[in-house]
This record gives sequence, C-alpha cells and structure tokens, in this order.
Amino acid sequence: MNNLIPIIYASTSGNVEATCQHISDLLREAGFETSLHRAEIVDFKVIQESSVILLATSTWEHGEINPFFNNILGEIEKNDLTGKSAGFIGLGDTRYEQVLFCKGIDILREAFIKAGGKDLSSPLKINGEPYQYFNTTVLNWTNKLIELLKNESA
Repeated sequence: MNNLIPIIYASTSGNVEATCQHISDLLREAGFETSLHRAEIVDFKVIQESSVILLATSTWEHGEINPFFNNILGEIEKNDLTGKSAGFIGLGDTRYEQVLFCKGIDILREAFIKAGGKDLSSPLKINGEPYQYFNTTVLNWTNKLIELLKNESA
C-alpha cells in the first residue's frame, strides 16, 4: 500500500474531470499526494495498490453509472476490497428524474461497500454545473475529507 490517493473518474462533458482536478488541487495544498485517472483506461491495480481512493462519476440515462465506469465497476464487484476506504463524488441534474439524482455514484458506492470497502464520508453530490460550488460545497466536503484522512493517519 502507498500514501498516494488516486482519484478515478468518468467524465464526458468535463464537469466531473474539473471537479476532480479541483479536489486534487485542494488535497495537494493540504499535503496529500494525488493522481488523476480516467475510469475507461485505468488499471484496476491502482485500486488494489491503494488504501484510500476517490471515485467520481455522473449519472446517465435513467439512474445508471457513466458507461466509462463499467469495467472498473465489474472489477469492484468481483474483488475483495477489505481494508480499502473511498470517498465518492457524484454529479447529477435534478431537472431530470429527481428520484435518480446522483444514482450513478450510489451504485458505485454500494458495490464498493458490498466488496468489503469502507466509505470515508457522505458522498459529495453536485446538482448541475459544478463550478459555482467549488468554493462552497466542494471546498467544505474536501476539508472534511482532509480532516478524516489526517485523523486516520494519526
């Protein structure tokens, strides 16, 4: 295991990627080492070799995970993730089916926990364009995550 925090994301419009980049920058400012990985090309070894991971996706169609995450989701479902912790970042839009808001990240989170992984905190869920939330909701969630990570390593 290493101290690097990989951030694995599925992004098509760029919103999830920009959010992950912003969170990565905040974590680095707090002294953490991060790496960004696109879900459609990342090797599952990145998860296997890490104790803490951040996973991020948008929600597609009628409450489905971004298809770029399908391979990693399949690997999560068939591996034992005991001893691993993750933070979850979801982007969605309540203009569509409100009951399915950020369902993609819920699917990923449930699979991770079912595989033995631990959820670090409540998932970050963003409605619509994320940029307006960078200095409020995203910053607050990341600051809480930083405190949790510092307490775990103490």
